[in-house]
Amino acid sequence: MNLTQSTRTAVIVSRQRLVGRTNGSSAYLLDLAETMRAAGLAVHLLQPTPNVTGRWPVLACRAELGVFASHRIRGLFRVGNLFISRSPKVWAAAAWAVIGRLMRKAGVTHRLFADRPFGYVVAEPWTEADLRWLRRHAPDAGVAIADYMFCAPGFASLPGSPRTAIVMHDLFHSRAGAVGDTVAAVTREDELAMLARAQAVIAIQASEAAFVAEQLPASEVLLAPMAAAISARVAVGEDDRLLFVGSGTGPNVEGLRWFLEQAWPRLRALRPEIALDVAGTVGWSFAGETWQGVRFLGMVDDLEPLYAAAGVVISPLTFGSGLKIKLIEAMARGKAIVATPVTLQGVEAEAGDAVVCTDDPVAFADGIARLAGDGAARGHLAEAALAAARAHFGRETCHATFAAWLARSG
Repeated sequence: MNLTQSTRTAVIVSRQRLVGRTNGSSAYLLDLAETMRAAGLAVHLLQPTPNVTGRWPVLACRAELGVFASHRIRGLFRVGNLFISRSPKVWAAAAWAVIGRLMRKAGVTHRLFADRPFGYVVAEPWTEADLRWLRRHAPDAGVAIADYMFCAPGFASLPGSPRTAIVMHDLFHSRAGAVGDTVAAVTREDELAMLARAQAVIAIQASEAAFVAEQLPASEVLLAPMAAAISARVAVGEDDRLLFVGSGTGPNVEGLRWFLEQAWPRLRALRPEIALDVAGTVGWSFAGETWQGVRFLGMVDDLEPLYAAAGVVISPLTFGSGLKIKLIEAMARGKAIVATPVTLQGVEAEAGDAVVCTDDPVAFADGIARLAGDGAARGHLAEAALAAARAHFGRETCHATFAAWLARSG
């Protein structure tokens, strides 16, 4: 296929806080970018709002962002791998957030020091400054990808006539009314209207792909589940050691709280020595709280030792849409997993009997207790999980439809 310069170039427009594989949505987008690069495209990441920093004024980008031929963020200046905010308000918000966290850890519960997360930047209304910046900096590209449907308005500011697609990530209207959700409230009609602004929709799991295909017959739906690096062997892990990995999103926070309040007391009674490691920013929402046997580790640069040591990985989500990426990562590492049905949405058939699944807190605790002291049972379940990951979640299998669309875009 003879490609012109423009069709050898792709643009991703994103407004998420993207510094590396630090959360599910970032990892998914970076995997798609890797597939684009493998297809021969130079991928340029454009972020047209300075608000992507949230309340933290410095973004330290990790090596995995090297997949992009260039990376620009409006309103920030770059020094090496750092993007630095010019806004005094952001610096002040960061200082106050640090003070609040320290006060909560010290046991001070005054509302003055309550955690106040930054708004959901991904869904913010576009400004003329955003669009003007995009017109100035976007290269002529053959492919344009909107990271979430909320970035689709940026298509109009891109030069030429690129093939367009939206990375759906989640089916937002299905989350309406969920307690503790931190993302945008979107009606079914509005969501479909936004998704229809692209020629193609990239769906992360089968049931959501089927919904879009039925509702938007004029759109091409590309099913691209989360790809995983598949381990060579299972990791049985240690007795009485659990792991939960998650960012500070509403589903993770509420799911972990459900587990700690509803299942953890029974589990500790059954297995007094059992311990839980909580990795990721989800732990920030529990600052100042003490749960016996629980370690809140915050951001962890290398999760591999934690996964290797864990006897059981848990995913106690009570709501949420999209593919639960941490589930796939745990399966690909060959781990015994106990999860809720919400976690398995969209991959019920693929997961099969490879995951202990229940939304009853007593059964959840009992399922973990049975595995916690039985390495043979964990090994059997882990083998099933690893086999399912090999069959369904390798990169070539997951991204075949997307790769074929990229080939046709030339």
